Amino acid sequence: MKSILRKLAAVAAVASTAFALASCSPGSQNSGEAAPKEQTLHLAAQAPPGNFTIGSWTGGDATLFLSVYDTLIHQTVNGKLEGGVAEKWEYSDDKKTLILSIREGMKFTDNTPVDAEAVTASLKAAMVGPSTKSNLASISSVQADDASTVVVSLSRPDASIIPQFTGISGAIGAPGVLTAESSKLEPVGSGAYILDKAKTTAGSVYTLTKNPDHWNADAYPFQTVETKIIADATAVQNAMRSGQLDAASVSNAEEAKQFPEGQFTTGSTPPAAVGGLFLVDRAGTVVPALADVRVRKAINLAMDRESIQKNLIGAERGATNQMVSPNGETFDKDLLNEYSFDVEQAKKLMAEAGYADGFAVTMPSTPISQRFESVLSQQLGAISIQVTWETVPFQDFYAKVLGRSYGMFFMFNGLSGSDALDLNASLTGVFNPFNATTPELDALRAAADSAPDSEQVNAFKAVNEYLVEEAFYAPIIAAEGVYVVKKDIQFTPPVARNQNVLPYQPVTK
Repeated sequence: MKSILRKLAAVAAVASTAFALASCSPGSQNSGEAAPKEQTLHLAAQAPPGNFTIGSWTGGDATLFLSVYDTLIHQTVNGKLEGGVAEKWEYSDDKKTLILSIREGMKFTDNTPVDAEAVTASLKAAMVGPSTKSNLASISSVQADDASTVVVSLSRPDASIIPQFTGISGAIGAPGVLTAESSKLEPVGSGAYILDKAKTTAGSVYTLTKNPDHWNADAYPFQTVETKIIADATAVQNAMRSGQLDAASVSNAEEAKQFPEGQFTTGSTPPAAVGGLFLVDRAGTVVPALADVRVRKAINLAMDRESIQKNLIGAERGATNQMVSPNGETFDKDLLNEYSFDVEQAKKLMAEAGYADGFAVTMPSTPISQRFESVLSQQLGAISIQVTWETVPFQDFYAKVLGRSYGMFFMFNGLSGSDALDLNASLTGVFNPFNATTPELDALRAAADSAPDSEQVNAFKAVNEYLVEEAFYAPIIAAEGVYVVKKDIQFTPPVARNQNVLPYQPVTK
């Protein structure tokens, strides 16, 4: 804890500085030659989209949503931030005012202009939307200064805002239908693709057709993108082998060997998400035991991360106790020994906290958790925590968790390529439904958000260290993914997965 306070003091002593980032087109990701006019990209998603309305998207795979809606800022496959709807942006010296310069000439698919007023309307919708409002909580107001300038005022500096604008929180939709019932399944967007209603069957298959009027249409070589909803991983692999899909993710390199080299290309991706137990009820509202840090530490000590990683993920690396990417600057290798697998020490902490006989807990069972439930029940059972798994359809998971139905749950938190955004995501919304925090954590986060660029890494390391020391969560794995694509598709593993179709390009001959 002393090291955290030293870092906090060092950061607080340095004044904020302004910065501006000029944008450029993400078209550089294109392979250089256009695809055949009618080429279709066939993908799969595990769960259907529940809602295309701005601010209401749920689910991990945002490819459909971010294909029909353009975003304020773009993130390239390698994590670089570039201009999107906003060509450029600039902060004030105190980092509490953000000026967005809106790209001129853009139109929505209903032919209305994508201007500052439209951007303002979308941001205001996202600020109150159930799936995005927590991401934008630091925004106090948004206004159009003129037709091409939007002024975003922040109640406090927030280093995650710009990265937030690359995803669902920065999506821009047509003002006339933002709150209309039709927007749930018939979005009017600004993106590179249009949802083809005639070729879409809700819950089964979603078809996108290219928007020829998009400002950066040349960067999107596929005329059509078809996404099938396939919940079962084995069914996805069968669909790949039978030629129904062009690309898919598999669990490990061993599974990838099932795909002949002559027909498919396989490879690894950067860590796409951190999976683990989110111990969200740290005030003990639903599960009183979780209010005691000794219990949360015991849960961490009871997790045999290496075993889970090797036996369930099939990877040689990826075990983690941190909520940030192992490839990021905030990740601290020295912290990996903080909770080495030690059941006896975990039992001792449980006894010290008054829970020698353990306690009972109910956790949601979703398609994401089912693979891990048996081993989690076993390892938690070793310290007398009895788990009841309650089946919850994935589309209902967010509502149940945000309704504070569970004190802890297993889930993956997607990694974005921004440590600031990933830490913020782990402390807001569905990953912090009880809004649990501490004065120490608030101070550390405030210092990190307001730090100059040169000091920001150390400042966010202090936040990460605090979360580990206080056992806010019990992260388990951040394993690299494995992809499989047909030979006629070139796939560039992106820093942030499932955001758009730019990682896929046709192989030109």
